[in-house]
Amino acid sequence: MSDVKLSIANTETFKYSDFLVDMINRVYIESEAAIWLDGHERISPTRMAEVVKNKELLIAEKDNDIAGCVHLEKIDNTLFKFKMLVANPKFKGQGIGSLLVNFAEQVAVENGAKIMQLELLVTTDFVLEDKVFLKEWYTRIGYKKISTHDVEYVHKGLEKLLKTGCVAEIYHKEIG
Repeated sequence: MSDVKLSIANTETFKYSDFLVDMINRVYIESEAAIWLDGHERISPTRMAEVVKNKELLIAEKDNDIAGCVHLEKIDNTLFKFKMLVANPKFKGQGIGSLLVNFAEQVAVENGAKIMQLELLVTTDFVLEDKVFLKEWYTRIGYKKISTHDVEYVHKGLEKLLKTGCVAEIYHKEIG
């Protein structure tokens, strides 16, 4: 998809923080409403500013619009993880997620990564179809589940925000 521009957001040029905070929270509310207590937000404007300042936000732009984003975080010299992968609903089904994951892997490798990690929050009380889709998609693009943990093990304080039982599945992919 050559008409999509991929870049790393930076504080000097990035002007879409408010739009992205709103889009990310809206997408997560729609796809994970059955998981979170009312009022939960996936990201705050303050946290978004930190992610941009740290040059951890990767952006996809198409037709002069934000098509999606992903947060790329360095865990150590060889392990990076991506999270908060979101496609703008306006561009859903156009391969934006795949482009962003590929870009995240490329940026991670350029910075010394050997392994990419992702964490998938999965319900234990019922099946959430979006999570089934994501598990299948991540597996198809080379990610392997390496462990399952209680959500508190992975993210302290997260359990009190949940309205249902969940576990955190950890996936890895060798990239470098």
